[in-house]
Order: sequence, then structure tokens, then C-alpha cells
Amino acid sequence: MRTTLSRMLAAVLGMTASLALVGVPAQAAAAGSTATVADRLVLEPTERGYRGSLEVDLTYNGTEPGRARYVITEPIPGSYQNAEWGVSCYSSGDFLPDGRVRVECDVPGGELQPGEHRSFRVDFWVLTTVQAYAMKARNGQLAVTVDGTTVTDESFRTRFRSTTGSLADPQPYVQDTQPDLSVSVAGPLTMVRQPDGWFAGTVRVTVSAHTDAPHSGVTITGRGLPPGFGWPWTDECSHECVPGGPMAEGEERTFDLHLDYWGDTVGDLGEISLEVRADRMVPQPDANPADNVATFQAFTTEAA
Repeated sequence: MRTTLSRMLAAVLGMTASLALVGVPAQAAAAGSTATVADRLVLEPTERGYRGSLEVDLTYNGTEPGRARYVITEPIPGSYQNAEWGVSCYSSGDFLPDGRVRVECDVPGGELQPGEHRSFRVDFWVLTTVQAYAMKARNGQLAVTVDGTTVTDESFRTRFRSTTGSLADPQPYVQDTQPDLSVSVAGPLTMVRQPDGWFAGTVRVTVSAHTDAPHSGVTITGRGLPPGFGWPWTDECSHECVPGGPMAEGEERTFDLHLDYWGDTVGDLGEISLEVRADRMVPQPDANPADNVATFQAFTTEAA
């Protein structure tokens, strides 16, 4: 019995030692690795809001190739930008109670080599009206991990440069929380029978944004459509979307919207409507919903 217990104890101790060794490579890879984050993000005025980048420097001192990630807590809701969000980040992000997003993403450039020094930028975009005075927002936070070990976790200030080039005497930036969109349609809609028997037509649509509330895009959907209508679509972004992504405060966009009809009625189809809505993972009601809908007459006709 004692021999059996001794053998069991030795096996457990051996497993424990093996498990301990499993953690060694990651710890060794991170040992001595360092990263620094710029202490200030400066957002520069552009033709559409403000843009800026936060600089990060990483030195990797592992003995084997390794990987690094960063965790960004954006300073302003909707400001973090990453064209490869769906590829290089590990989720759509966590929404904080104040509307900001925290998300973990790969450091650009792939695998790190021993002794490598790498610099990269984290991009931000705020679609608000540019001002002749400097502004300031709350701090953001950025952490860098190497093979699972945090090598830095730092906050950074956020400043908006004025249109005159100044950063002095910044005023607080207050972002709108509610979107305010409007839509108009140059109707009526005339749909012409196609060779396969269905009807197709196009209307000219104008969508305007009146606040800088954060959003990921704008949807446009049909209301009161008779049976047989398909989803409205555009050449640029497929179904039920306003082309061009999120809209800047004060921006107006005009585009062609296509509608299809597979019904049997030829002639007057009555009134139909289009409605716009700002997309956001945690949606907010529009500040003035009355102008989110445009109504117009629809007709079908045989091909000429």
C-alpha cells in the first residue's frame, strides 16, 4: 500500500513539474520585453471631423518568436478605428457604461522575432464639427501583452487641435448621445417590368446627419411596402444600407436606391416609405424621429 501511494505521489509531483514547465516559455518570452505608449493623443482637424493616431513602441526580448496584443479603451465613444477589426481583434468589444468600447487586438506585423523593435499606431476618428478652439476629452487606456504577459498598461490624454493649429486652453468636448438623422426622396418611384417578369426602379435619396452621436453606419429600410417588394439596395453597399459608413455631423449624402417588386399589380401601388436609423451595438433613439421617414408614390409600368 505504501509503495502504491509513493508511486501515486511521484506521479502527481511529476505532473506538477511538467505543468510548471509549460508556463516557462511564455514567461521567458515576455521577460525583459518592454513597451511605451505616447502620453497624448492629438486629433487633427480634417474635412470630415478629426483624425489622430497614438504611437506605441514595443521591444521584444524573448528567445523564441512570440506574439503581442494590445487592449485599447477608447477615450471617446466610437472613436477607435481598425480596418481589420473583424480579423485582428478578438471580439466586437466590450461596451462600458459610458458608451466607450474596450477591445483586444493583435499588434500589427505578425510574429515578433527575438530582439525586434516594432512601432505601430492605433487610429482614432471623431466625426464632429471642427472648431476654431482646442478641445479636450477624457483619458484613454492602452495595455500591451507579450505572450499573455502584460508589459505596459498606460493612460493617455486626448486633445483636439483647433483649426488655427493651437492646442492651448482646451475646452471640454461634449459628444452628442442621440443621433439625429433625416431623409428625403426625390419621388415618385416608377418601376419598369424586366425581361424575367419582375419590376425594378430607382429613386434619388438624400440622408443628413445633424449630431455627432457615435454610430457604425446608417441603415435605410422600407415601410408600408406591398407584398412582393424586396429590400432596398445600393450599388455600393448592398441591402438596406446608406453608402459611405458612419456620417459626420452636418454631412449630407445623396445616392441612388434601387427597389424590386415581384407582384402582379401594374399601375399605382400607392404610397410607400423609407426610414433611416443609426446603427450602434447599444442603440439610442433618434432625437427627432419625425424626419427619419420619407413617403412617396410608387408605380409599375410595362417595358417600353
